[in-house]
Amino acid sequence: MITPRDIEQEDIEQYSTDQLKKIRSALRALRDAVILLNDDDGLEWWNQAAEDLLLLQSADHGKSIFDFINVPEFQQYYQTMVAPNDGVHMKSWRDPNRYLKCELTPFGDEKLLIIYDVTRLQHLEQMRRDFVANVSHELRTPLTVLMGYLENFSDQEDVPRQWRRGFELMTQQTARMNRVVNDLLLLSRIEIEETHELHYIDMTKLLTHVYDDAQAYNQEYGHTLHLQIDTYDGLYGSEMYLNSALSNLVINAIKYTPKAGNIVISWARTAEGCRFAVTDDGIGIAPQHVARLTERFYRVDSGRSRATGGTGLGLAIVKHVLYQYDTTLQIESSEGKGSTFSAVFPATHIRSAPMD
Repeated sequence: MITPRDIEQEDIEQYSTDQLKKIRSALRALRDAVILLNDDDGLEWWNQAAEDLLLLQSADHGKSIFDFINVPEFQQYYQTMVAPNDGVHMKSWRDPNRYLKCELTPFGDEKLLIIYDVTRLQHLEQMRRDFVANVSHELRTPLTVLMGYLENFSDQEDVPRQWRRGFELMTQQTARMNRVVNDLLLLSRIEIEETHELHYIDMTKLLTHVYDDAQAYNQEYGHTLHLQIDTYDGLYGSEMYLNSALSNLVINAIKYTPKAGNIVISWARTAEGCRFAVTDDGIGIAPQHVARLTERFYRVDSGRSRATGGTGLGLAIVKHVLYQYDTTLQIESSEGKGSTFSAVFPATHIRSAPMD
């Protein structure tokens, strides 16, 4: 005997089946490749875009995804993936002029893999990088000429008094523009260069150098600077770029801390790797600004930034340098109490000091 409960259960099952069909139909229509993987990394289901991209056939059901995507970047991403994540960008293994982004999302014992074609975005980004680099190079020569003539005229004793103030302002602004151009060129080199001169970095030596430079810059501010090195572990990477990034963080702490403040530079071992940090008791940063601090030319207080000689590119440089070490800039700040800028370098980039 069929009861109302049985009819209701049948309706629920039919509704669920219809909804599942709609979802699968929608996924099939997507231009992006969508693949459902089981707990053994085998293919459970895929849409037409995935079939075309990976040349899949019905007989491939259950085969490992690594049989079809045998790319080191993808394998490393897959094995170390955490949720949420930004995916991994890589060149297509079939067409070097095509760029793909793979994004993995786990749910239960299964995983959903989506592969996007980001070739157009990659080309646009490359055009932007080339434009910034070329414009910066073109500006450098006329700026050098201007700075030379302004310096020469400013040193002349017979310059009329009413002109002297104008020369001073022009000298200040060309010097500021020169700093912006130099930072743009550095940022472009960091972004564009695919290979860097990588070697062992003695962090004790590097941080001592950063500390000494900071002491020289600190003379007009009168802060008390502390250097705390709790490990002799170093890094494997580009020392020039790392020095620029860490110096930027320390100089920022000096500039944005009221005179006679305290600034601590530290390097210590952690469970995840090694942590670099700069802590100050300065003016602090309002919460709404923290997330945007590493954007190019973003300023919390534009007037104060220009007064301190900032270009608005320092933290963008820091972000891109840290990206080379698979880490990000962490910012903890409280208005009126101070800030801590830190980064944890993962164990894969840590190197012990070489034996003499």
